[in-house]
Amino acid sequence: MRELTWEQVRARRLQRSYLTQRAPAERLVEVVREVGGIHAQVTAAAELQLAARVDGITHADVREALWERRELAKSWTLRGTLHIHPADELSLWTAARAAVVSEIDYVVDGVEHVPDIVEAIGAALRGRRLLREELADAVAERVENAPRAQLASGWGYYLADAAQAGVLCFGPPQGAKVTFVHTEDWLGPQPVWEPREALREVARRYVAAYGPATHRAFRDWFTARGFKPADAEDVFAELDLVEVRVAKRRAWLLEDEEPVRPTPTVRLLPEYDVYVMGFRERDEFVPPAVREQIRAHGKGRYEGPSATPFLLVDGVCAGVWRRRKTTKRIELAVEPARELTAAERAGVETEAERIGAFLGLEPLLTI
Repeated sequence: MRELTWEQVRARRLQRSYLTQRAPAERLVEVVREVGGIHAQVTAAAELQLAARVDGITHADVREALWERRELAKSWTLRGTLHIHPADELSLWTAARAAVVSEIDYVVDGVEHVPDIVEAIGAALRGRRLLREELADAVAERVENAPRAQLASGWGYYLADAAQAGVLCFGPPQGAKVTFVHTEDWLGPQPVWEPREALREVARRYVAAYGPATHRAFRDWFTARGFKPADAEDVFAELDLVEVRVAKRRAWLLEDEEPVRPTPTVRLLPEYDVYVMGFRERDEFVPPAVREQIRAHGKGRYEGPSATPFLLVDGVCAGVWRRRKTTKRIELAVEPARELTAAERAGVETEAERIGAFLGLEPLLTI
């Protein structure tokens, strides 16, 4: 049985996440596919995740792939949160979620509404692109006692259920407001996935991108709600996996690979970066000094590493950073948790230039 060090594991995950070497611009959609989607709860963070992985693109290129070419699609999938996926496989992710998450019944005035509301959402969106408030009004016209206030809120009540049912995804923004469209109208017919088959495929992709992995790590990454560890273990048992040891712990890969050789890597990752979300063994990723920084960093004190922008050095968190946009500049304040080497400082400077080029703004860096 192959023995791997955590240094080798980090090197592999960096490589599979396109953080060691960025992909060319023409592979933008394939990068999204191979990392298992891009967390998109915060639009600016989603765009910066792609900037970290794909060379020579701008934020306009990402928006064009979403809203003009429709090669990417945005909807509720992993962990019930917003993600960007290749448009030709959005149904893979909604079907996999359907395999483990049962329908939620929101009760209003003693009436169970989810099936009727999901049907009304789909009917309201046919041939139309609607703002959140417009969609809420349209559903209220179709369903008696419909919970309009919840439908119009920013929390995705019922809308995530409609997304899982395949009748809703995001349309292009209208100014600062989001819009919704019918998935089939916007993206065309989607492949039909049997839920269990879809769940196996998603598990296989998780191991490919974030292995060596365990079934518990996959469960936490995919969704903890309604997905028991034993059920996740059953999914892993259905895959043809190879067992390895990482610091005496059992984990699995898709095949018996040669270890990846570590490559010096410096990256500025935004909040909710998928490398962070996929790295469930946080003790091997976030040193004690950085944990103190997280507790003092905005959302980090409430959501932990997930919501923290990280200075990443060789796959390990080496500090945090902040950004602020002005009319002409992007101000980047990097706070290392230790003294950086000359090469690491040069890497941070290169990252700042890259982010500036991506946003079309002059970068102003302080370390």
